[in-house]
Amino acid sequence: MRTALDFTLFQPQKRFVNDVQALWSASVVSRSEQPVERWLNSDACSGMLFILGSDIDLDDTSFSKGVLLLPVSKKAQLIRMPPRTQLVGVRFHPGISFSFFGTLYRQPKYVPLNIGEHFSADLNGLYCGLGKRQGHYAKITALYRWLLHTIESVNGIPLSLMTALNALSQNIAVGSLREYVSLSQRQTERQFKTWMNMTPKYYQRILRVKSAMKVLKERSELSLVAIATNQGFTDQAHMNREFKHIANITPREYRIRLQLMERG
Repeated sequence: MRTALDFTLFQPQKRFVNDVQALWSASVVSRSEQPVERWLNSDACSGMLFILGSDIDLDDTSFSKGVLLLPVSKKAQLIRMPPRTQLVGVRFHPGISFSFFGTLYRQPKYVPLNIGEHFSADLNGLYCGLGKRQGHYAKITALYRWLLHTIESVNGIPLSLMTALNALSQNIAVGSLREYVSLSQRQTERQFKTWMNMTPKYYQRILRVKSAMKVLKERSELSLVAIATNQGFTDQAHMNREFKHIANITPREYRIRLQLMERG
């Protein structure tokens, strides 16, 4: 029997839609002993990962049962999930984790099972509750209800940062942010560093690569040269360098990976 990843995603539409990008649950169930490997593409977001089953590897580090508080994603990471893996997670929008965690992690923060005193008095109860739920939807529902209660105390990100994020997502040049945000360039850069551990320019680099990956997935007939031009790269060589740095793969390799996934 082939090892398979069973994955369910839920995206909030009303409650905390501005804070949470998605909640999800995944498992690897098979008689095979082969692990499932997936690339987690950089999105400038962060999150929480509940490890309920087998140990997993994130890049070169192994993590056992417990909770991972994830830093802002600046580069793609490889996750390796053996059979009997059970994971539940939440992905925040850019900047939200600083309010939610009360700090900005530079590396994954592993919180073992006796976690009550480390982050929240009821986080240990949530972890135990997730382990008792059967099925993806039951786990996602339990996490959703916990977030409804917990996220009420999160103040959200500053309006100036939200405005800057929205402007950059619309391809506004970094040098033009002062026309949208009532802060100096240095103040804006400092705000990005505090809330997201990156500069506005790096954030826009991530957005550009992310957009190009979407085009590669949806428009297989387009040449790499055309995609580079349309997505704002100087040329195809520039796009190659940016992909390799942020996505850990070249555009051509990514296209081949998509074709292999379509073939099953």
